[in-house]
Amino acid sequence: MKGKFLFLAGTATGFVLGSKAGHQAYDRIAAKARQMWGDPGTQKVIWQAEGIAHDAATVAQTKVSGLLDQAQASIKKEERKANSTPDADSHDL
Repeated sequence: MKGKFLFLAGTATGFVLGSKAGHQAYDRIAAKARQMWGDPGTQKVIWQAEGIAHDAATVAQTKVSGLLDQAQASIKKEERKANSTPDADSHDL
């Protein structure tokens, strides 16, 4: 679907740029694009894509937050471990 849309957009752009009719062709293409954009089917797909993107962002945010919590806990653990280990230099005194 995405490939077809990109092909059509490229074809339309090339037609407009290469057309001697120029403005008239642009107006027809722009009107068709507005019609497609306003189509309930198109809006449904856009709405679904927004929902999928929102869900994916929520999952990613949760995972990153969890990883940050784990990293922070690991750092604190290592700091406690480093602070509780006696220095090797103190045995030389």
